Amino acid sequence: MSTLLMVQYLKSVDIPKSRVILITPPPLWETAWEKECHMQGCKLNILNVVVGEYASACLQVAQDCGTNALDLWTMMQKDGQDFSSYLSDGLHLSPKGNEFLFSYLWPLIEKNDSSLPLLLSYWRDLAETKPELSLLGDRDD
Repeated sequence: MSTLLMVQYLKSVDIPKSRVILITPPPLWETAWEKECHMQGCKLNILNVVVGEYASACLQVAQDCGTNALDLWTMMQKDGQDFSSYLSDGLHLSPKGNEFLFSYLWPLIEKNDSSLPLLLSYWRDLAETKPELSLLGDRDD
């Protein structure tokens, strides 16, 4: 499903565009990903420049739809920095990459969604012995 269709679907189920955050893919560390591909018996199947095209398309959709975007692809490569530690296998985020994402994503979530109502009990308010009573209320079924 394309990113545009996903955003259109979210709008159709009454998710305001201000609450949608599109995240670009991170950059591809080609050396590590090529090793991973060889271990799987195939050749390198994507290049960082192509991932950059996906990132650019994601940003364009965000702009066209009026949603927020987080450009991991650019941010992780800013000023030619070594981004390899952000990736576990050259493609997927490592724990450090997840921390990087969180450090930029959380402020966006707080800014856009801090006024959301709390629908369920706060975790500390749950009854330890029968947490379902805290969530469902006292029912005599």
